[in-house]
Amino acid sequence: MFRTTNNVGVHRHTVPASQIFLFLLWPFTVEAEELAVDEIFSPRITAGDLEIGVVGAFLDSQGSEDDNLRFEQWEIGYGITDRFSAELNFNANKSPGSAYSLKEYEIELVGNFFQDHESAAGLLLELSKAHRGTGSEIEIGPLYERQLADHYRILTNVLVSRSFGEDDEQLELTGSVQAAYTKPETFQLALEYYGARNNHLLGPAILAEFRMGSSLLELQAGVVFGLSPESDDVIYRWELGMEM
Repeated sequence: MFRTTNNVGVHRHTVPASQIFLFLLWPFTVEAEELAVDEIFSPRITAGDLEIGVVGAFLDSQGSEDDNLRFEQWEIGYGITDRFSAELNFNANKSPGSAYSLKEYEIELVGNFFQDHESAAGLLLELSKAHRGTGSEIEIGPLYERQLADHYRILTNVLVSRSFGEDDEQLELTGSVQAAYTKPETFQLALEYYGARNNHLLGPAILAEFRMGSSLLELQAGVVFGLSPESDDVIYRWELGMEM
């Protein structure tokens, strides 16, 4: 799910943007045990779009038992209507000295509340199941995108997750924000923030789109740095997708 361009929707919503944005910032003040830096979802959906892609992340956290941990997610998604899309993911991890191993399967469902030139809002529901074992997880939360002035866009996710079938079953809250300068059509600069309890990260990213016939090649690459002693030191992330 890579697309963040402004598709025209059916009508303009009248909920004040300031109230929505304040609500979406709420989880940055609450507690969460873990933080995944991989993808910031857009609520925009186009019926009939088929997307395939891969998302990756590399953790460089000196002194941590997860130092040099790598993550990849292979995705295939489809816009069923302008209001609803579905995606199937395969997640794999790689620890130092080992090969990639399949960790879990995911189904991502996105419902779109509204989308127009200026803004869009939706809801993400993600269901995951461990490849081996009984562990599973459900994640849900609102997605919001807003055009600020002529060439600035902000994309915000707020997600709450609950794990099952494991010893550490608990609710976890995370939030992420991507602020982008959208005037260039091919390469755009962005600033990204990921937040949860004891793990706050901030850093730059590049967003790129290239036309290849009737298809659209989309690329994102970024790096975020820990803002506190408890945070991960550095996480590199990237996304590569094709929209057909």
